[in-house]
Amino acid sequence: MKGKAVLIISQVALFLGLALGWVGMARAETWKARELRLAAERAAWRFGPLKVQPAILIKEAGYDSNIYYQPEAISDYWLTAGPAFDAYVVARRRLIIHVFESPQYVFFFKTKRERTWNNYLNGDVSLSFNRFMMTAGGSLNNARERWSTELDIRPRRKEKSGFVSFLYQKSYRLSFELTARTIDYTYESLEYGSVNINERLSHYEDYLSGRIYYRLNPRIQFFVEGQKGSYDFKDPLNSGDSRSQSIYSGFQFSPTGRIHGQIRLGYKSFKTLHEELPDYQGLVGDTTVSWQIMRPLVLRGSYQRDINFSVWYDNPYYIGTTWSAGPSFYVFRKKFRLDYTYSQTRNKYPLGEAPDSPPRCDLYTLNSVAVYYKIGKTAGIGITAGSWKREINILNWDATRKFIGLNLTYDF
Repeated sequence: MKGKAVLIISQVALFLGLALGWVGMARAETWKARELRLAAERAAWRFGPLKVQPAILIKEAGYDSNIYYQPEAISDYWLTAGPAFDAYVVARRRLIIHVFESPQYVFFFKTKRERTWNNYLNGDVSLSFNRFMMTAGGSLNNARERWSTELDIRPRRKEKSGFVSFLYQKSYRLSFELTARTIDYTYESLEYGSVNINERLSHYEDYLSGRIYYRLNPRIQFFVEGQKGSYDFKDPLNSGDSRSQSIYSGFQFSPTGRIHGQIRLGYKSFKTLHEELPDYQGLVGDTTVSWQIMRPLVLRGSYQRDINFSVWYDNPYYIGTTWSAGPSFYVFRKKFRLDYTYSQTRNKYPLGEAPDSPPRCDLYTLNSVAVYYKIGKTAGIGITAGSWKREINILNWDATRKFIGLNLTYDF
């Protein structure tokens, strides 16, 4: 699997290199190439052909009353922070190289075993022509995080991925995109109850997807997407091998408009390769939208629903559904922003512990408020406080937590 991905990427890279002789073609470009080139032109630092957009990331810095999300709470002060940068090289508007790098340190004041370095690295190389854009890229991430709401611990995960994509823009309104992607997830060998995290979750994912875009106006695109996926686990005793077919539809919104983000909803057919395990057919979604309905008020909302691989009992997966909503108010000539967010997550499992027992269902509720102060054109520093609650229908594992912390946003 991994060798196949490397072969695909190397072949595409060779093709891109041979195509460099064509970079002097017509000056027109696709909408995606234009977005990438404009991002490079907005970068703050320039060193000849190299353009760099630096950033400081402060994800969370504060107090958490229950760092392990368990009934018997352990509190601590903690910080996740580090530098980040996007680097671009644009040659004659045709060859575009982009790299993102961010090392981040996670610090706990009392719980020393949770201190760690995480690193996130991804990049891509694109060739832009009159109506075509070809891109090859990948990522190499190494981090210890809470990867799902199901896990109360932070196992280290190494993620290696590669992709190739081809975009054809037939006209101003109509374009087509084909993408192949492979991902290798490797978790550390860590016991979690009676389960080894590495044996249960380490796997490969492969996707082939196609999209049709139709531009309604300069700031809104409608799309239809079809996707096939395969999931192959590294442990030969793991029964989670499965396949999926999905179809999505929705809208993409330009960041320069009053509506930001995307609406993406669809239907997924997920089939396990073991007859005794249940399949899933139903709604999936990946939606995050903010709408500035008037100068001081922005409404925010999100909806996420998909299959997640599980470590609990004999369930190969659970269906995770998360939605959130809340307003943002800008006051004092937009120097301050006040946020409120309400969010619920529901995890539903297809199997119970016994044939006559009800399936497990988890409910998570989050309330949070935040105050941000503008420190740049699009950046703000703020304080967030909130409460979190978990309720599980069949386990004595309900828990609550409260938190307050400092964070930095580049979407003010």
